[in-house]
Amino acid sequence: MAFDCVIIGAGPAGMSAALTLSEHGRSALVLDRGVAPGGQIFRSVSTSPLPDRTALGPDYAAGAELVSAYTNSRAKHVAGADVWHIGEDGRILYSHEGTTKQVEAREILICPGAIERPMPIRGWTLPGVMTAGAAQVMLKSDAMVAENAVFAGSGPLLYLIVAQYLRLGVKVAGLVDTTPAENYLKAAPLLPAALGGFGLLRKGLALLSEIRRAGVPVYRNATDLAILGDQRAEGLVFTSDGRQEIKADTVFLHHGVLPNPNMTRALGLAHHWNEDQLAWHVTKDAFGQSSLPHVSVAGDGGGIVGADGARHEGTLAAMNVLTRLGHFASDQRDRLAKPRLAQLRRLARFRRFIDRLYQPRPALRLPQDSETVVCRCEEQRLSDLRQGFEEGARDPNALKSRTRCGMGPCQGRQCGPIVSGLLAKWQDLPVQDVGYYRLRSPQKLLSLEEFSQFQTVVPDEGGTK
Repeated sequence: MAFDCVIIGAGPAGMSAALTLSEHGRSALVLDRGVAPGGQIFRSVSTSPLPDRTALGPDYAAGAELVSAYTNSRAKHVAGADVWHIGEDGRILYSHEGTTKQVEAREILICPGAIERPMPIRGWTLPGVMTAGAAQVMLKSDAMVAENAVFAGSGPLLYLIVAQYLRLGVKVAGLVDTTPAENYLKAAPLLPAALGGFGLLRKGLALLSEIRRAGVPVYRNATDLAILGDQRAEGLVFTSDGRQEIKADTVFLHHGVLPNPNMTRALGLAHHWNEDQLAWHVTKDAFGQSSLPHVSVAGDGGGIVGADGARHEGTLAAMNVLTRLGHFASDQRDRLAKPRLAQLRRLARFRRFIDRLYQPRPALRLPQDSETVVCRCEEQRLSDLRQGFEEGARDPNALKSRTRCGMGPCQGRQCGPIVSGLLAKWQDLPVQDVGYYRLRSPQKLLSLEEFSQFQTVVPDEGGTK
């Protein structure tokens, strides 16, 4: 017996889709890697360890309403479910509590969310160097912070986590902003169209003002970043109105986010290169319909749209699923979708402005030092990859065969964007022509013991809240 729809991921997109499907009486199973619904953006919003979760901002607190509505819906939720195979036949395999489970779906909605763009500077693999997203995970999940840390990079998330630290009384050693000065001129023509998202612009300006008022040293137009230290991080050195150095035990890096590609790639969905976001996007229509008829994608996993956009996309994908299941006629779906599609167009204009403004420098997006580690899993350096290229590897899969770069447990999540960029640069080709890793199931390490504990899940046993 198959579920009407299996949703992978319980972030804003997955929860919104599940709500819509359950409201119309359809069986929806949500498989979520997290311990509780919310995804990264609303992580632990219902069980925050912080004495006052409002310190994380009104957008975070507002997520509690969505999580509550989802939790009280008819959708089946399985926490700690790690999906590692999606078949074209609608069969899904996932790990849960030391067992392998199988479920069948008439429709599949993939909402894998985003990953942070790697910043492969010298020393980025040293202990004490993490991402701004990791700082948020520690803060939201365990109320853990790093005193006197350096935050380096650019983009809204970087400024948000610094502001959250300051609201909690945590000292910040410095904010090193790598936004190129020329980006402001490049983004200026897009500002009038982006003013439809004035509320979002105002939030961003308020964050920057909050950081300045707190007296945090802010260094702008920073270049030539490198981590200090041999055995662990001891600080950050960079150029901003001269050579600068900040001593710190913890350095948080952030350079924007990318769609998490592994699940959609392993399924063989069509992708295309988005030059504005410098990322691979799933090729889909306005309702999230992918190149496979029964598979849809919503939220940041298909292309970065933000939390509000993800909620709209999740609902639209669910409307399309209902249409495919015969619950809606297409004209009814289109009529109901009209306001949300209009909101997405407004958000897209703002997103184009943000993407242009915070587009990272090539010298920070791609490694410059030959000894910089590119593949953390297999410890492959830039010089190793260059040697593989000179030996004839011209695409990511050929380079993987020669160097093992991308063969580790993360299956290229960290090195994949860098490898495609390097090969494009070395051959003076568009990234679209270079391509990406060819991925296959399983998408995680499995033990034979786990695989031997095999169970099939059917709709009346879909899981519990």
